[in-house]
Amino acid sequence: MGIPKWYTISVDEKQAQTSPPNESPSSAGAAEPVYVYEYDGGLYINLTSRCPTACEFCIKFSWDYMYRGNNLKLPQDPSVEQILAQTPADLSSYREVVFCGYGESTYRLAEMKTLAVAFRARGARKIRLNTVGLGNLINGRDIAPDLGTFVDTVSISLNTVDPVQYIKMMRPRPEFRDRALDSVKDFIRACVRSVPQTVVTGVELPGVDLSGVRAVAQSAGADYRTRPILD
Repeated sequence: MGIPKWYTISVDEKQAQTSPPNESPSSAGAAEPVYVYEYDGGLYINLTSRCPTACEFCIKFSWDYMYRGNNLKLPQDPSVEQILAQTPADLSSYREVVFCGYGESTYRLAEMKTLAVAFRARGARKIRLNTVGLGNLINGRDIAPDLGTFVDTVSISLNTVDPVQYIKMMRPRPEFRDRALDSVKDFIRACVRSVPQTVVTGVELPGVDLSGVRAVAQSAGADYRTRPILD
C-alpha cells in the first residue's frame, strides 16, 4: 500500500483537507465526521487526524478514513466542548474509554487530560490511550508522567525492532525519522514507570519477527499483544 502523493507534501496539511486536491469527494467526505464512536463495548475518542507516521499497513488509506460506518477524518481538531457534547452523560456501562482515531492523540495532551477528568466524572471505569509512541518527540519532553495522572493503560504500537524495517513500515515524519524507533523504546520504559499498565503491540505482517517486539516489552516490564492486520 503506497502513500498517496498528496500525503508526502505535508501530513498536517493533508489531515486538514476534506478530500485530496484534484480528486472527487470521498465516502469519508460525504459523511459528517464523528468525535466519539463505539466499538466492542468501548467508547472511542477521535481527538485529531494529525499523525506523525504513515504506516504502510494503516487502514485509513484503504478504508478512506471510515471505520465501521464512522467517518473519522477530521477537517480540524474538535474542541473539548464538542467532544463532550457527543459523549454520553453516563459512561459507566462502557468497558473502557479509549483515545483512538486515525490520528495521534498525544498531539493534544492537555485536551486529553481535561477530557479524562470529565470522563471520570461521568463514570468512566477505565481510560486507555492507543499510540504509536512518538509523543515525546511531538511534545519535546517526557510525557509519560503526565499520562500516568489520567490514563489507566497505554497501548503502544511498536511492530518491529529492526531500524530499517521500522522506517519502511511506520514511515515517520522526516523530522522524527532518525530518532523515532529509539524514542518509542524510551517511551515504553517511561510508561512502565508512570502508568498503571503498559501494553506493547505488534501487527502480524509478512517478514516481521515479532519475537523482538515481545522481548522489548518483556525487558521493560510491559505486557505484549499481537494484533491481526486489517484490510
